[in-house]
Amino acid sequence: MNNKKQVDSTQDKVEVGSTPEAKTQGKIKKPATGRGWRLLAILLLLVLVAGVGGVVWFGQGFLLQLHALDNTVAQKGTSLDTFQQSIERKAAEQGLLVASFEQKLTALQQEQQSQLALLESKGNAGRGKLLLDEADFLIRLANQRLLVERRPQGAQTLLESADQVLAKLDDPGLIALRKTLSENIAELRRTTIIDREGIFLRIATLSDLMMTFPALPVHGLEGVEVVDGAAPAEEAAVVVEQVWYQYLWQNMRKATQGFVDRHFHVRSLEQPLAPLMSIDRETQLRHSLLITLGNAQQAVLREEGGIYRASLVRAENDITRYFALNDDTRGLIEQLKELQAEAVEQELPDISASLYVLRDYRAVTEHRRGNGEG
Repeated sequence: MNNKKQVDSTQDKVEVGSTPEAKTQGKIKKPATGRGWRLLAILLLLVLVAGVGGVVWFGQGFLLQLHALDNTVAQKGTSLDTFQQSIERKAAEQGLLVASFEQKLTALQQEQQSQLALLESKGNAGRGKLLLDEADFLIRLANQRLLVERRPQGAQTLLESADQVLAKLDDPGLIALRKTLSENIAELRRTTIIDREGIFLRIATLSDLMMTFPALPVHGLEGVEVVDGAAPAEEAAVVVEQVWYQYLWQNMRKATQGFVDRHFHVRSLEQPLAPLMSIDRETQLRHSLLITLGNAQQAVLREEGGIYRASLVRAENDITRYFALNDDTRGLIEQLKELQAEAVEQELPDISASLYVLRDYRAVTEHRRGNGEG
């Protein structure tokens, strides 16, 4: 019993002596583990702060680019609106001129009817003078309309009406005047009529297509086009003499070559790569083309052939240089070339000779009446 008690007391002492060491080891491990987690948390926090700062910096740069692009588009839109307003103002002015001439023609018809009624009421008294006044008015109006409207149709109609009025006078002295009128009418009939409205609308249609056709800007990538000409006939002649496996091998080579040409572009490493066109640059080019075509429209209205053709040539060169050649751009270029061949300068004859001849005839007639010869 005493031995067992001694052994138990000895074990208790050993356990009591080992307890502080175990506590000391536990206290040493726990602080080491907590310090590692804190360092990891601080590192993650620094990475998070750096990431947020990078995102904010890149976001500010992107926003600045968006603001610059919005300002550019707004400026181009303002210039385009101003240009469109000027075109509408020109069209409105032309419409007012046409309306004024129509009013004058209506007033002329009414005056003619009133003069005819006056002639019927008064008989033959002063009939010759009234008819000469009417013919003089018609000839003056024809000259004015030709100079302002730049159209031979209206002037031709007025001169024909004046000739019909003079035909009612039974006077051999009017032969020279009617001959001059006939010559002026023949010159107006030979004048080539230019459809300025049609040309203006065709250019407007091209301006609309300029903003819709899918043209992709390409720099340095040249498309390979396969030209079909006399080669198929020669190949057909060769195929007849080849055996089946040679024909199969030739078709496989053609299919492989066509796939490579359509999907791969081989460039030399010695040549530097040209950057692709940006969206901002493409938008600027489209607006520049619209302004160029607008200058061509104004040149049509002003009959300035040099400016008209120069604007169309510039538009054609810009499309060929900066946009990919596809079916849309090729059709657009063909229409621009057709428009370049159109004449916009209207050559008009001089019809003022009939007015001078009428003045001479009236002066001679008044002189005869003053001398009592008529």
